[in-house]
Amino acid sequence: MPVHCEWADERQIIMNVYLEQPWTWAEYHAMMADLIPLLRDTPHPCATAVDCSRIGALPKDGNVLNILMNVEKSMPGNVFASVVVAAPYGVMMFMNMLMKLRPHAKVLALFTKTMDEAHEKIYARYAELENKIA
Repeated sequence: MPVHCEWADERQIIMNVYLEQPWTWAEYHAMMADLIPLLRDTPHPCATAVDCSRIGALPKDGNVLNILMNVEKSMPGNVFASVVVAAPYGVMMFMNMLMKLRPHAKVLALFTKTMDEAHEKIYARYAELENKIA
């Protein structure tokens, strides 16, 4: 499956999202239609780790910046981080534009080279959240 997601951990803190060539924006939208309610229904803070290591070329059947802005706008309030992993130059360019246009995206977004590093950063941020709540 080129576009899919799964919980990375039993506590359901991290949702791994995978984009693997070949994929389409239609597949991405279908996955997001399932993902957003799943995250929203999670009864605690959660995060996403988006693996772009096998993303290939971005599909030409959509406006990337508009798609990213809609994703950011629809992200549930309990999502405290979204890590982009192994992003190629084109993805970084669009993410930088998104962060300039949407300050909330800048708060959520982190960038790493590996999924392990993404999970470490998410768990560190989660620990900070737990300390603020306690």
